[in-house]
Amino acid sequence: MLKKPAFALFLLLLAVSIPCQAQPASEEEKNKTVARLFFEEVLNRGKLEKYSESHTADFVAHGSEQDYTLAEDIGAAREERTAMPDMQIVVNHMVGEGDLVAVHWTVWGTNTQPGMGLPATGKKIRVSGMTLFRFKAGKISEEWNAWNMLSVLKQAGLFPPKP
Repeated sequence: MLKKPAFALFLLLLAVSIPCQAQPASEEEKNKTVARLFFEEVLNRGKLEKYSESHTADFVAHGSEQDYTLAEDIGAAREERTAMPDMQIVVNHMVGEGDLVAVHWTVWGTNTQPGMGLPATGKKIRVSGMTLFRFKAGKISEEWNAWNMLSVLKQAGLFPPKP
């Protein structure tokens, strides 16, 4: 049986720990959850019809030479899935700060169909990259990507180009 001072200390510790356990997730944690679900549910499982659940209507994907709309980004994801029907993608690391979430990912699959501007080669391709998302009201509003396209071309047997 606990003595009164020990019992009082136990009750105090219990009372202090309960609010810590019941606190809602921070905005950063919520954003990281949306980013993870986008990669795992939409991209990895090919459920592209769920794309708009995680993105704002005015979403912009910032490319190296131009920006892309939500519809264009969905179209690019469809092409990737067409070119590599067995495509798998995993989240390796995530970091969130403020309204930004950075995702380090790895994707792999077999290039069995033409798509993404590439012919079907039958080659296995594996590449890692990073995506930086900006969130607005709990949805992805902007995106920047970095990955090694030269590695993809080499793995597909398309670089150096054939004369």
